[in-house]
Parts: sequence; structure tokens; C-alpha cells
Amino acid sequence: MATYAKELPLRSMIGSRSIIGASVGLLLIVMVLAALVVAQPVRAKSAAVIRRAALSGSTAFPGVSGEAKWKSKEGERELEVQIQDAKKLAGKQLAVWIGGKLVGHMKVNALGRARLVKSTQAGQSVPASVAGKAVKITTSAGTLVASGRF
Repeated sequence: MATYAKELPLRSMIGSRSIIGASVGLLLIVMVLAALVVAQPVRAKSAAVIRRAALSGSTAFPGVSGEAKWKSKEGERELEVQIQDAKKLAGKQLAVWIGGKLVGHMKVNALGRARLVKSTQAGQSVPASVAGKAVKITTSAGTLVASGRF
């Protein structure tokens, strides 16, 4: 019996070490899983894509200049087209074309400026892409006022 009594504490220690080791390992696994469940995914904000087109006056309106700007960020798109130095066209309605499609109209003010602003955030239609497309500003009669390319 004495031999058995001496072996019992040794077996008892080996068994408790295994249980402690298993418990610590299980605890670590639970902690890692809990951290994964609690952690919120970090989403990187997407960079805005901006395209610009310099607008130059046509032979009929050589003094006109302007710019077209298209911006896309996180699913929203904006378009801004403006011209200046078009006093001859004061009070006239002009058509804005991108890639051969009519995107809107703008009126020339007394200072010879006109501006068109559209945004999908405001529920307006804005082209999904403009890369490489031509921008044309025309009169109601179809005369080219200014043009450029994104």
C-alpha cells in the first residue's frame, strides 16, 4: 500500500497539469473567438475618382472657355459643367452633351456664364463613366459653342 500511496500524488500532479494545460488552451481559444466576434470590420473609405475636361471655344465662339468636372465616390456621382466669356449668348439655353448623349441644359447669364450641376444624391441622372468621352456645349440650333474631352 505504501507504494500505491507514493504513486498517487505523482499521477495526481500529472493529471492536474494536463487539466490545467487544457483549460488554459481552451480559455485562449475562447478569448480569440470572442475577440473575432466582437471586433467590427474596418472598412477603408474609397478614394474619389475625379475626371476633368478643359472646354475650348468653337470657331463660332472662339472666346468661350470652361471646364467639365465629374466625380464619383462611394456610389455617388456629381457632374459640373461651366463656361464663361459667352456674352454673345446671354439669355440663351445651351445643351450639354457627354459621349453623344444629352445630359442637361444650362442658361447663359448676363455676364456670359452658364453652369450645370447634377448629382445622383439629389436623385438626378449622372453618367456612370466619362473616361475618354467628348463634352460638347451647343446652342438650341445645334451650333457648337465649346468642347473638350475627359
